[in-house]
Order: sequence, then structure tokens, then C-alpha cells
Amino acid sequence: MALLFAVAVCLCATPMASSQEFPFRNTSLPFDERVKDLVGRLTLEEMVAQMSHGGANNNGPAPAIPELGINPYQWGTECISGDVDAGPATSFPESIGLAAAFDYQLLYTFARAVSNEVRAKNNNYTAHGDYSFHTGLSCWSPVINILRDPRWGRNQETYGEDPWLSGYLGRAYVTGLQGNNSRYVEANAGCKHFDVHGGPENIPVSRFSFNANVTTRDWRMTFLPQFRACIEAGAWSVMCSYNSINGVPACANKELLTDILRNEWGFKGYVVSDQGAIENIMSAHHYTNSTVATAEVAVNAGTCLEDANEEDNVFASIGQAVSEGLITDATVIDAVSRLFLVRMRLGEFDPPEMNPYTKLKVEDYVQSEAHRQLSLEAAMASAVLMKNDMTMGMTLPITTPVNSACVVGPFINDPSLYFGDYSPTLMVS
Repeated sequence: MALLFAVAVCLCATPMASSQEFPFRNTSLPFDERVKDLVGRLTLEEMVAQMSHGGANNNGPAPAIPELGINPYQWGTECISGDVDAGPATSFPESIGLAAAFDYQLLYTFARAVSNEVRAKNNNYTAHGDYSFHTGLSCWSPVINILRDPRWGRNQETYGEDPWLSGYLGRAYVTGLQGNNSRYVEANAGCKHFDVHGGPENIPVSRFSFNANVTTRDWRMTFLPQFRACIEAGAWSVMCSYNSINGVPACANKELLTDILRNEWGFKGYVVSDQGAIENIMSAHHYTNSTVATAEVAVNAGTCLEDANEEDNVFASIGQAVSEGLITDATVIDAVSRLFLVRMRLGEFDPPEMNPYTKLKVEDYVQSEAHRQLSLEAAMASAVLMKNDMTMGMTLPITTPVNSACVVGPFINDPSLYFGDYSPTLMVS
């Protein structure tokens, strides 16, 4: 693609300078200046490639930019109860169990442990040139949706039905995962699914396409407070959800992603779509009728990164939308700048010796004795017992000795499900 932004610099016609000489590598400059320099060196085609490779399966990683010495980047990692599908990891209780402990410090300590393992494994993977799915530093966690209907299959990933508690524990997770270094983020949190997402899987409409009709009062008091708490805690990412909100798909909802998230709350990070959510704007919601129109509404609303089902995805049409005047240069630059700002804060463009997190090693953290003990303590804290008391009604007390029990159901012979959604299940002896 020949089109360049006005601010872009074509480097192909002049001798290539060392990547270490570019201002975006200058650690004495503010992050914003470094990001401006980096993004100003990209062609439109390169920007589109960064925005259209959000992570899942063949959709990631974001490609390298060899002329600038920039490596690929993997945006898709699951960290909700441990580092998932990236080799061995300590498995912790599901979120609903951790919430039952009502313990902020426990959530914070758990998130610190997960972050240590995520970073240690990423150090190892990138050292070997591996940027495959789930090996990155950008976590699609925590899930802070409200548990309102027991028929929703992802209730175990939430902190329950209370917006205040969800926000309180979400803060603990975000601050624990991202660390307390003044310059660097250990692993960045991504609060999801934004917003008004939940409910039965297919009753009456699939969760991939349902329209959440919500009053302003309920939206503001039930479904937004925990996300605001996440942003105030410093989260660098938000994942927009599959559903529509009052007729507008979440990933194309300017009121949600720009007016509230950015303008009202001052969010500086990036918005990534749920997997396939951008495609669903057209194919499931029928809100648009072409990939170009879909890219237009999503990018203009504030979505920066597409996590797609296919490598050839909707955001690949951003270039055409720009050429047709449907998306401005400034809008694309802003989106890409948010992506690279987070990569800057993760320390990607600084000398490794400056970043304490680059020193973390797999053998010191992954499934360490300390982390195993923490998992056990968290599991014990999550157990909620009912008192064997006559005042409890007809069920309790149980006066007859119980010598055996019968467990029935479709999943009793599938141990992998006992760990819950997105949990590490690969064990080492």
C-alpha cells in the first residue's frame, strides 16, 4: 500500500540508521515523545497491520517492523486464575472463589504471583523468538461482569453480583498484576467484557449478538462502576464485549468507548475487541453491511485492536476506509499510539538492564513452592461453610451419619473442567 500519513517518514530511500539511534529508543525522553516518534515512522500499511492482529490463534502476533528493529508482539494472554496455555503454570482458584474470601490482599498477592509467572515465561519465550498465542504480557483479565443469571457459562470468572465488590477486587487484581514500579508495567491488565455483558448463552439470543436494553440508572449504578474502578487502578486495556447496548454494538459504541471511557474517565490505554466481536458487528448484529463500514464504526468509536477469528479480518479494511475519508489519519494514529505506549511501559524499547522484570526466570517463579502454597491458602480461604444449625431450616442440621455420596452429571469424568474456565491445567511432577 503506497499511502503514507502526512506525519510518516519514508525510510526506504535513505541509508538505514541503527535502530538504537531513533528517538523512540532514547530513554531520557518522555514516553509520549518516544511514541510520537515511533508512530510517525510508520506507513499506513504498517499501522493497519498493528491494529488488525490482536492475538487469538492465527490473528497474532502483531508483525515485526524490521526497519525499526521492532519485534513481533503477542497481545493475547489469559491470566484470570494463572497463566493459561503457555506451558506449566500455577493454578489458582477461579475468580468467584477468590471473591468468596472477601480479601483484597489475597487478590493482590495472587495477581502478583500470576504476573511473575507471566513475565518470567515471556522472558523465556521471546529469548527463543516465540511469540505464539498466550505467551505475551497483555492479559485479558480480570472479568468484572456482573453475575445476574446462573445460566451464563462464565459466571465462575466473575467476582459476583455486586458492583462495589467487583470494583474493589478488580482494583486488587489490576494493581497486583501490573506491579508497583514507577516506570515499568510487569504485565498489563485488560478489564472485560465492556459492557453490560452476561446472561444465558442462547436464551433467547446468543451472547454473541444480544442487545442489552439498559436504563441510564442501571447502566451507571450496576454495569459501569466496577470498570471505572479498574481504570482508576491504572488498567492499560479494556476489552469491548460481543453484545449491543441499547441497539449499538459495544465495539462500535462511541458513547461507551469515547464519551465515557476516554473523555469522562480519562483512560489512556487501548481497547481490544473480544474474539470475533468486530466481525459480529456485521455478521451477527447486522449493524453494518461491509467490512469497510464495520472498520469505520469500530475505529471511530474507539476500538484500537481487533482480536479476530481469521487472519484476513475486518481491520484489514482500515486503509480503504482512510482512503475513502471514512476514518481520519489522526484517529488511526491515536489508536496505534495507544498500543505502542503500552509496549513502551512494558519496557520493550528500553535496554533490558533498565527493567527489573526482564531478570525474572522461569525456574524461580513458575510453579514455585511459594506459589503452590499461596494457591492452597487461596483455595482454603475461598471455601464457604454452612453452619449445621436448626435455624437454617429443613436441610440443616444433618443428624444422620453420611457414609457415601453419589456424584452425577455430564462432567464428572472430565477432570480438566474442575479447574474452571481459562485455568492452567498442565501439571509438572
